[in-house]
Amino acid sequence: MKHNRQKQGQQEKRPLREDMRLLRRALACVHRFEPAMLPVTVIGAICTAAAPFVNIYFSARILNELTGEKNIQRLIFLAALTVGLNLLLHLSARAAQRGREVISESLMRKEYNSVAAVYLSADYEKLENPEFQNLARDYREATNMRGMVLAGVCQGVDQIVRNLVTVGFSIGMSASMFVAVGGGDAGGSFWQSPYFSLVMLAMVLLVAVASLWLTQTQSAKQFALQSEYIRTNRMFGYYGRMMLDYQQGKEIRVFREQPLIYEEATKAIRDAENTKKISRIAGRYQGAVALLTTLLSGMVYLFVALKAMAGALGVGMVVQYVGAVNQFTTGFTEVAVSFANLRRDTKYMVYYFRILDTQQQLYRGTLPVEKRIDNQYEIEFKHVSFRYPGSEEWALRDFSIKLRVGERLAVVGRNGSGKTTFIKLLCRLYDPQEGEILLNGIDIKKYDYDEYMSIFSVVFQDFSLFAFPLGQNVACGLEYEADRAQQCLQKAGFDERLQTMPLGLETPLYKDFDEDGVQISGGEAQKIALARALYKNAPFIVLDEPTAALDPVAEYEIYTHFDELAQDKTTVYISHRLSSCRFCHDIAVFDKGRLVQRGDHETLLSQPGIYADLWNAQAQYYTDAGAAQQETQQAYS
Repeated sequence: MKHNRQKQGQQEKRPLREDMRLLRRALACVHRFEPAMLPVTVIGAICTAAAPFVNIYFSARILNELTGEKNIQRLIFLAALTVGLNLLLHLSARAAQRGREVISESLMRKEYNSVAAVYLSADYEKLENPEFQNLARDYREATNMRGMVLAGVCQGVDQIVRNLVTVGFSIGMSASMFVAVGGGDAGGSFWQSPYFSLVMLAMVLLVAVASLWLTQTQSAKQFALQSEYIRTNRMFGYYGRMMLDYQQGKEIRVFREQPLIYEEATKAIRDAENTKKISRIAGRYQGAVALLTTLLSGMVYLFVALKAMAGALGVGMVVQYVGAVNQFTTGFTEVAVSFANLRRDTKYMVYYFRILDTQQQLYRGTLPVEKRIDNQYEIEFKHVSFRYPGSEEWALRDFSIKLRVGERLAVVGRNGSGKTTFIKLLCRLYDPQEGEILLNGIDIKKYDYDEYMSIFSVVFQDFSLFAFPLGQNVACGLEYEADRAQQCLQKAGFDERLQTMPLGLETPLYKDFDEDGVQISGGEAQKIALARALYKNAPFIVLDEPTAALDPVAEYEIYTHFDELAQDKTTVYISHRLSSCRFCHDIAVFDKGRLVQRGDHETLLSQPGIYADLWNAQAQYYTDAGAAQQETQQAYS
């Protein structure tokens, strides 16, 4: 595991120039999304950093006045100026902080929207690619653990500016300490000599560098444990979601999976020892830094006291110099640490920008799809070969088929024979590596992509319904035609269930967002998906296992009325229930990515081959089940 972490850390190292490029791009994104964010951040950082120095500076002047002339008017003026400047800086810092909080909310939403836009518009080939899925997962986990990327950049800018201002003020207010020279009898003492100042300056720098080294070492060791912490956080989140997911609650209880889940979740917690290691590392190194800073403070007190005794400094300057040097040590260390943390966070910027840079690779075409009232569209696969990215096996090989206008085509075959791949290519979710797919004799790549997609209504096997009102689920839009949606639901066999819904088409599905939402069964969900396909009213309807969750009676009703549902549309079925094939004019049999048989039910059943084998296997099951049922009835009669 240690070797893997070291290897991962080596792989993640990037040149400073590359990190700077990422930071500039991130800042450009912040400016484009929220132009006021960076100015507000910088103003707030300056006001916050300047506040301690107001107290240090004017406290020194007030002490000098108290030990000197004791001018009441001047003391009142200094006190009032101190209070006024503190109030001004405090109010400005608070206003900037509040403005930053408000803008940050908008910035985070815009970052989320920019990522969501890529997810929704990316080519399906890219979305299904495991590499892209891993990238999306890494970005999601990083944001869950550390917050949104651009907000983190602004936080880093705030820390760097604040600490740079701290260092600047510290140098400005402590520089004179090293050149101050007293008079009187002590004029020739070592405490006034430049050598004493050089020794002290060297000690200040030594402590600052040592603190910097300790802090950077702490950060490096903690970062080395982050990858394992992310993995642990991922596992714990997975089991936490599983335990709260009511849809998995049935199996958990029936199969008594509670001990398994509990043990695995507990193991994930035990694996979280890295969090303790991170805390121990922080305590050890931060303690060392605190010790050095305390020692430095003591040395500075001694230095300025000796300077004061030699007549080089006033009493008030002791406060100024000690406070300024302490601020310098902290600020100097934090500048480097803040910059190192910002460089470390470029890892998460990489995730974000790699998502934003996702390009649409499918050629979109420009030809409009002819709008035909008669739905006279014909699609042909000509010697198409396709394999999925990263795979050596062909999902389809030298595949040719023509979809005749208005026909009912059933696609059957064993698992892995290429049926779903055929649908993906038909809907242009992928492009083939060889051959071409034609619409009315023209390569589908030449058509405008959105217009080509508009001619298909598809019910995928893994279709999705959303926790939106029923009508919106049918229409796939915020606005919908109520009468049309109701007619489609009725045709899909959902009318009886619709009558029981309290708000009709406005009834929310599920209870994710609304307590009045209704739970629907798998069969009811499939009917809604079928109604959605009918609502789109596209010339091609593609149904991938459209009745898998329906009972036999509901399935029979849909198939017997399907000519009425489909009307003059070209319809493609994918089904494992060969009984549904009897309702189709044409049956295509797939095997190992090739079209091996085609014809109607009676013709294919009379031929030796895969279709007859599959049909007889299913028929035998129903025949055996029917015979067993008859024997049982006779035994009880």
